[in-house]
Amino acid sequence: MHSQGDLSPFGRFLEYRVPISATLVVVALASLFVLPSQSASSLITYLLAIYCLCGFRRWRSLWFQPAFLLVVALLVYIPLTSLWSASWDGGAAASQAVRSVLVLAFVVAVAESVQVDWFRERMTLVLAIVGGLAAVAAITVFFAESPEDGRLNGLGQLDTHVAAAFVYAAAALGGMAWFVLRRKPLGVAGWGIVACVVALCTAVVLSGSRNAIACLVLGSVCLGIAHRSATRSRFVLHGAALAAVLLVVLVLSIRLVPGAEALILPRGDSFRPGIWSDYAARIAAEGLWFGLGVLTRDPIEVEGFPVLHQHGLFLAVAHQGGLFALGLTLAVVGVVLRTLFAHYEQPEAKLGLAVWALALPGYLLDGHELVDKIGWTWLMFWLPVGIAIGLRARWVLDDARRFGVWFR
Repeated sequence: MHSQGDLSPFGRFLEYRVPISATLVVVALASLFVLPSQSASSLITYLLAIYCLCGFRRWRSLWFQPAFLLVVALLVYIPLTSLWSASWDGGAAASQAVRSVLVLAFVVAVAESVQVDWFRERMTLVLAIVGGLAAVAAITVFFAESPEDGRLNGLGQLDTHVAAAFVYAAAALGGMAWFVLRRKPLGVAGWGIVACVVALCTAVVLSGSRNAIACLVLGSVCLGIAHRSATRSRFVLHGAALAAVLLVVLVLSIRLVPGAEALILPRGDSFRPGIWSDYAARIAAEGLWFGLGVLTRDPIEVEGFPVLHQHGLFLAVAHQGGLFALGLTLAVVGVVLRTLFAHYEQPEAKLGLAVWALALPGYLLDGHELVDKIGWTWLMFWLPVGIAIGLRARWVLDDARRFGVWFR
């Protein structure tokens, strides 16, 4: 580590950039449960982006990584589609470009933070504690107000059933990862984390989001299998076998058990097939290869009900940027999964796999903004991307690895 006397004022400003950025990442993600609006949480990410970009020369080695280049290409292309959007708005286009910069800075910060020895454990711990307290508050409001639809809503910026359910689910998964991957006895504090996880899981169930409930089960099972499987081949084998068994049980339950379909699908298919087919037809007719543009707002009606977005993240990406954007997104997913499996022995990789076991199936049915200000997509999609890039770049991020245990 450099001597303070050998550094310029700007060098001293950046000397502890990596652990400070790691702290800002944790604070920004925790703010999703605490601050009242997405804009309030974004203030933290602006600080993170400025600090990260000031140290550009210290993470330039990332440009030699295929995964990072794919992420950059995707984050450049999505705002570029504003040029052919149905309703051009210079301010909105600039805002979309800023969002891409914020996401890129977050991915870089996570990649560097992976090198910090305390990052994973403290991040999952903070998410579990803050998320657990937020879940308790939401549950209290739910029983005090008894909403007409019978579904729990989150507080503050988590004011929709689906977003709240998935963010609570991700925090619950973080709590599980904290006491599974640390390989130590729980102790008194550990049982407090267990209570937080129980509160978070309860909030997910009370939200009534079948998608979030099912995906939380998938993520939890994936984490458990990763904990028990010594090699990635065993992880894949056990995971595939369990997924097949769960699918068979689900299908047989719906077909053979009286009342099971109403219990599992209380709101039917929620018009998803009609929504998807309508948007797919619009994409094919108006923007198959390059999309309709990120600024194009394309509300539809399905059986008399207004629908404001695509109810599927990957379909939304295709709507915004066509098959080109969808191909870039799937390429990012493929390269990141390959990297996580290549570093399977690392606890960060197991956490990333578990989060994506929660997120990727969930995004088939929900989500509509891949590039946005900080929110559930940062926690569920971009966090594992940053983890994978950080694992792959562990030997070349010289400025970051000074703060890790692997090189001491």
